[in-house]
Amino acid sequence: MASGVFKDLILNHLLPEFCNDPRRSYDLAGFRHNFGQVDDVDADNFMKALDAGLVKLDGRLYRAPRSCAGEQFFWEHKKALKLRPITIWIEPIITVATLWKLHFELGWPKELLGTQSIDYAFDAAAYADADSKNEYIACEVKKTTQELDSLVRTMRKFAALPVDAIVSEREKNAFKKIVGLRNRRAPLFWAVGPGGNSLAFKLSYSGDGLIAFDEALIRDLRHPHRPLPS
Repeated sequence: MASGVFKDLILNHLLPEFCNDPRRSYDLAGFRHNFGQVDDVDADNFMKALDAGLVKLDGRLYRAPRSCAGEQFFWEHKKALKLRPITIWIEPIITVATLWKLHFELGWPKELLGTQSIDYAFDAAAYADADSKNEYIACEVKKTTQELDSLVRTMRKFAALPVDAIVSEREKNAFKKIVGLRNRRAPLFWAVGPGGNSLAFKLSYSGDGLIAFDEALIRDLRHPHRPLPS
């Protein structure tokens, strides 16, 4: 369960900023506590990322230097209800925690980190340089380990199939990520779940669109040319 410091940050800072944004104007009483779904490790790294300025907040949205879109930390439930329910959106908490890992544990400069890829295929990314439009590390976040394992399993299935493979409705999200990898050929893919659970892969591409996923170590995700921040 998330710490009291994290709860204070949500209840007294981030939630009021979100609800009081003129583009929302939600009643704070609509917040439904789901702190129990936030892992302590993710909450701690999330707060450290904010303190380090890895993302900038603008009312209801946050952005990292290489973000292709602003995102929010709260999930808005049924609009038809007079008091619209709002909960913490778990994936963005893990996403920002992942930026902290990329910067402080893996040596990536914050100016090379972003959230949401250009086609919305990936939740976070690290770029090789300031001019690159293609991800060097493509990251996808899931709120549970089960969802993480299912995503990777489905992605690996489509990575080994022709580009015109039949995709079910349930598989579309995973297939979208394979399309993003094929289009921009990220050399690394990092699937991140709660509490530090993650799976890293080195990727190789063939001319017919097939992608080989080779399991990698977390240290393989380090920036190749920069020392870790002190």
